[in-house]
Amino acid sequence: MNQSAKKIHCEVISIAEGKTWNNIVVQRKVSKKRLFFGKAKKDLDLNVGDEAYLEIEVMPSELPESPLRVTLYDMNGVKIDWTIIQPSQIDNIR
Repeated sequence: MNQSAKKIHCEVISIAEGKTWNNIVVQRKVSKKRLFFGKAKKDLDLNVGDEAYLEIEVMPSELPESPLRVTLYDMNGVKIDWTIIQPSQIDNIR
């Protein structure tokens, strides 16, 4: 894990099978904020209701609001998917 990354627990609330990838929606435990991940491998051992965690890293940027790279992991530390969001899309990341 990157030293600057923050680890945030969440729960898998939806898994939709696509043709190539699975689409996963997770919900943060405290804030109930939801995040969508659209390119999860189909062969993952992950089910609705499973606990997972997010690592959030601030990306280098010259913009006033630096984008965040959010990576989703299962509780065994297996990387599931990642996405880039604006800080306004997630609250209280600390």
